[in-house]
Amino acid sequence: MGGSKFADRPVLILDLGRVLIGFDPDIIISRLLPYTSWSRDDLYWLFATAEFVDAFEKGKMTEGEFFSTLEKVIGLRGLPRPALEEIWNEMFYPIPEMLAFVRFVKENTNLGLVLLSNISSVHFEYLYGEYEELRLFDEYVLSYKVGYRKPEKGIYRHALEVTEGAIARFYTDDIERFVYSAREMGIDSEVFRGYEAFIDDLRCRSHFADVVNAIGDEGVPSTSKKS
Repeated sequence: MGGSKFADRPVLILDLGRVLIGFDPDIIISRLLPYTSWSRDDLYWLFATAEFVDAFEKGKMTEGEFFSTLEKVIGLRGLPRPALEEIWNEMFYPIPEMLAFVRFVKENTNLGLVLLSNISSVHFEYLYGEYEELRLFDEYVLSYKVGYRKPEKGIYRHALEVTEGAIARFYTDDIERFVYSAREMGIDSEVFRGYEAFIDDLRCRSHFADVVNAIGDEGVPSTSKKS
């Protein structure tokens, strides 16, 4: 696991969705509607509650099993599998300030970087290839790899294990209950409320304030490089 690589270093633990990368499920749902009799509301409900979606993000289903189950459950007709797989990755867009911040931290500071996310293998592999900033992290605590999803304690326990030896940890996530669960596990955490609020949260913590000072008046570049 992480171990000594974080010894005597502060570690920043970042959520992925709506912190580094934005997403809009309506894009997927709108693309699927012509191929199913399910309504928009029913598809929203399915993706939010279905056990097979949960299983996929915990790595308990293969990509083939997931897409076959999805096709069967919502009765997809006339949509080839390659097109379905492409649609599944169309909902993402960058949050430039945060991606640029990750690059700045990696190139200019000694902070450790850990990505903590509920995510499937399909989405992570796509995003990892699309955004080079996601390849700058020191460790990845991903639900499909570790078998737990936030807010389950197991995923936070894994984050603590891979950051063993860190002198401080700070975690941010856009979902409040995930932040509360992290705090229960002893991880200093705040709800993500945008780039400026995030910087303010770091400024309040002595081990991370130097990062804010290093950014200085120029701020962080507002563009993100793609590979």
